[in-house]
Amino acid sequence: MVKISTMISVWLWGGIFSFIYLYFKSRKEIKIAGLESVHLCAIFIIFAAVGVPIFLMDVFNFDKEEDENKDLDYDEELVEKLEELKETIDLLLLSLKK
Repeated sequence: MVKISTMISVWLWGGIFSFIYLYFKSRKEIKIAGLESVHLCAIFIIFAAVGVPIFLMDVFNFDKEEDENKDLDYDEELVEKLEELKETIDLLLLSLKK
């Protein structure tokens, strides 16, 4: 029982720290996408469950190629994904409100 609770605790703390890391890494994109605190809370809950794999995918950069000729100081693709996530969270909140 102790091993299971320790594993769950480490998983949750890993998710929390990965959320904090990615939040500070992409603050400009979050601001441009217009995420509010309710959206960040929903994203935090998601990260508590699956933050460790998301963090590993971001750190090791499995699916993204590095573009050296960037004219912008923010990632347009990430902004688009955050806007889609914002719309999804809004729809979820509206359905829960009913």
